[in-house]
Amino acid sequence: MRSLILILSLALALPMVPTMASADAHSCNQLRQGVVNRAPTNARNLPYAALRCSAISELHLLLNRANSYSNSYLTQRIEAVFRREGLIR
Repeated sequence: MRSLILILSLALALPMVPTMASADAHSCNQLRQGVVNRAPTNARNLPYAALRCSAISELHLLLNRANSYSNSYLTQRIEAVFRREGLIR
């Protein structure tokens, strides 16, 4: 009986997996666009589209605290994320 309930619950949950993955990709793309729009002007030519969602989230949090940083320091921190991801040298 337990296995039947487990099988039925898995069968009901399985169709939701691609939906959740596409929702995550959509929210990551929205977050990416927000990061690009808020990035300093001299950091906008970096390949933001190649960043993973975790790096985009890190940049988003960094930009939320941007009022306490100078633009040059903020650009250095953004470039450090890209270096760590292996996207720039």
